[in-house]
Amino acid sequence: MRLIYEHVLPAKTGHAVEIRSGQHLRIVDVEGKQCCDMAVFNLANLRDKLSTSYSRTRRKPKPGDGYRSLDRLLPGDVLYSTICTPLMTIVEDTADPKGIHDTYIRMCNRMLYESFGLPPQDGCLETISELVAPYGLQPEELPDPFNVFLNLEHSCEEGRWITHEPVTKPGDYIEFRAELDCLVAISNCPEDTLTPCNAYHCTPIKVEVLDR
Repeated sequence: MRLIYEHVLPAKTGHAVEIRSGQHLRIVDVEGKQCCDMAVFNLANLRDKLSTSYSRTRRKPKPGDGYRSLDRLLPGDVLYSTICTPLMTIVEDTADPKGIHDTYIRMCNRMLYESFGLPPQDGCLETISELVAPYGLQPEELPDPFNVFLNLEHSCEEGRWITHEPVTKPGDYIEFRAELDCLVAISNCPEDTLTPCNAYHCTPIKVEVLDR
């Protein structure tokens, strides 16, 4: 495939891009240990948006495979919408181990930082809200995100989610194939004080679109 578009997101910024059916979206961790929040919408029906819970639980089973809910999504898995429309398929994930992306928690927002007594700061919710506003979408219409490279682990013993540093090295990427025309909005996560989700140092992310 050939590169037809690229954009580098500086630390703590966002970007929206339209991806056509069959095109590939590649998200590259330029310096390593940086996560980003990704919201995906069906461009033909913007109310039909990413559902991370359906993406974990509505996989097509292999012959003889019983029902199971995935705890991580890997190459070959599909991102489904709120009405189970296939939006994008993961085709490659170069980090080791693969599948270290969060599909459970909501975006960071101003309330998160304010609740810890931090100065006012936009989170991924505010960034993505601004990106999709030109499409007529309101903040309350945003989906739960696919949190690219976010290394989150549930501890049954402690009864809570624990955030670790991302496993990505410089140049690692995840790549998706669009199954229909999509609007993708990405926030290069600004969180660098409360958790090691970005190793306490926010760095650039690169977005690439590839076509045949």
